[in-house]
Amino acid sequence: MHVPGHGGGGGIPSHLPLLFKELAKYDLTELAGLDDLHNPSGVIRDAQELAAAAFAAEESYFLVNGASSGVMAMLLAVCGPGDKVLVPRNAHSSVYHGLIFSGAEPWYLPVAEDGGFPLNVTVDAVSEGFRCCPGAKALIVTSPSYYGVCADIKEIEKVVRRNNAILLLDEAHGAHFGFSDKLPPAGLSADLRVQSWHKTLGALTPGAVLHRQGGQIDSFRLRAALRSVQTSSPSYPLLLSLDAARKQMALQGRELWDSVCCMAETLRDSLKGVIPLLEREAVRDKGFDLDITRLTLLTGTAGINGITASGLIREAGVDTELAYVDHVLAILGMGFSALELEKVTSAFKQLKGLDGGEAVVFPAVPAAEPVLSLRQAWFSPSRNVSLRDAVGEVSATFVVPYPPGIPVLAVGERVSEKAADYLEAAVTGGIELRGLDSYGRLRICI
Repeated sequence: MHVPGHGGGGGIPSHLPLLFKELAKYDLTELAGLDDLHNPSGVIRDAQELAAAAFAAEESYFLVNGASSGVMAMLLAVCGPGDKVLVPRNAHSSVYHGLIFSGAEPWYLPVAEDGGFPLNVTVDAVSEGFRCCPGAKALIVTSPSYYGVCADIKEIEKVVRRNNAILLLDEAHGAHFGFSDKLPPAGLSADLRVQSWHKTLGALTPGAVLHRQGGQIDSFRLRAALRSVQTSSPSYPLLLSLDAARKQMALQGRELWDSVCCMAETLRDSLKGVIPLLEREAVRDKGFDLDITRLTLLTGTAGINGITASGLIREAGVDTELAYVDHVLAILGMGFSALELEKVTSAFKQLKGLDGGEAVVFPAVPAAEPVLSLRQAWFSPSRNVSLRDAVGEVSATFVVPYPPGIPVLAVGERVSEKAADYLEAAVTGGIELRGLDSYGRLRICI
């Protein structure tokens, strides 16, 4: 005589597979002995403490609304209206939402590139950001990037401390760091860091975790922030999967990730001379590091359209994470088997047979031109217009290619000619964009 209404599976719609009824037995709520995510004092508290021990944190918090909720909670816990936050422009859209909710204002930092391909934020860019924006409350860094490119967090942390600021780390794609010597180090020096355990570990989607380190964070305010951005009815199957993923990593993490890294090295070696890849040595020369389990196929360099290449790979039975006009991203995880190496290698090697002409180059993301604050623009009246009619106007929405979820145009920014050109090229190139309506129109402030 309690929720959920399906009553342990009996009320699950009959046309769903039997598996749903089996899973529903675990779909419970805050019954006696099952604890409360938002006020843990029993098994959830114990599970979070074990997670903190396994991931070298002082406190860890399970997230049932994904890493996005953790990113927003970090900003809500640290910042208030008018506070300045240094934000590199490779930040996920959840960073912008956290800024809107908190009332904090971004000071944008450039992201280093290599031939137009985005890498990450440099130590020098962070130093320059604090010089231009003295008194900034915090810096939020996305590391690793969607492509596995890692910023130098240890050196960046030194800059942050010299400026009496707080270091926030969106480590969504790096939950596996620290579990193999072949991987970049985890960002243990950040005050708060968010990991998406469903992305690289064995948790169910959208399971994630927020870690706290050091004494600069008000734990009461952090917990309040977490309650405000997460459902009050958390999924217990999801919580169970987080605890199980923690146990798996604590007991087998090194063995598992050493194996994945070895497979990644084998695949990389087999593709030499077939298709150019983003290589670890190349990014290290520029002051970064690379997660070798993320394979970025630089199809554009070979004169091959990445979306076409991805289609051919998919026809061979291999789904990839992302396809852009000039590159394809493929990810190896713990679910990848050595038995699949031959199939994947064969699928990728067929790209060598394509006629590669001139390099395929996609326009660079246009520079931001903020006009209104994020919060002011978010609450402004607005209307839809064509992209060409939007030139010179102020965007009332985020336009976000998904994946990777990084806005190319943010709320409150002026729509430049280059921005309109970029968005039109993206639509023509087959890139999925969130933020335009079904007619390809953009919402502008009025």
